[in-house]
Amino acid sequence: MNANYERLDQAVTQTIHELKSGAKSPDRARKLALRVVTDLESEITAGEFTFHVDAAVDAGGGGKHARPMDYVLGGLLSCQQMWCLRWAAMTKTRFTNLALTAIGRFTWRGEYLEEVDAGLTAIDVQYLIDHPHLSADAALDMANTVARRCPVFATLRKAVAVHEDIVINGAVISRRRWSPGRPSAEVENA
Repeated sequence: MNANYERLDQAVTQTIHELKSGAKSPDRARKLALRVVTDLESEITAGEFTFHVDAAVDAGGGGKHARPMDYVLGGLLSCQQMWCLRWAAMTKTRFTNLALTAIGRFTWRGEYLEEVDAGLTAIDVQYLIDHPHLSADAALDMANTVARRCPVFATLRKAVAVHEDIVINGAVISRRRWSPGRPSAEVENA
């Protein structure tokens, strides 16, 4: 695993200093723009970055690019990973390996049959950590930091149930559920 923990620690420390001193505003905004390419395929521009989105063939798209829900879940995973590594940098922890997975559960009933509201019904996330001496308490501290500080996770856990497994060196050490409207996770049977 390739991570420059020292650079991450310096960046986090600098940002905290700038926020506390008033040199940096804590409020941020991101503007994205969408352009239709063809049918349900679109191009999205976010500042200097551009990416494409499409729908699956059975949903009327061309299936050329990732779907909107793929980007939601990808945004969740990438934000979680960023805060896992920031936590590791700040606590002087060095992972041998870190991988994350997410399964978004939703139904076409809301989109096409109008039986329920469209949207996610649950998200299953898994932290897969390899570290020779990481304690369960430290891993839970990391996951709690992610839940509070990752804006994507913090937003999604307010809207939908998130089932979370933390796995260290192949063993499940925690199984929790974040319920909408609850400030902390509930422990589930492992």
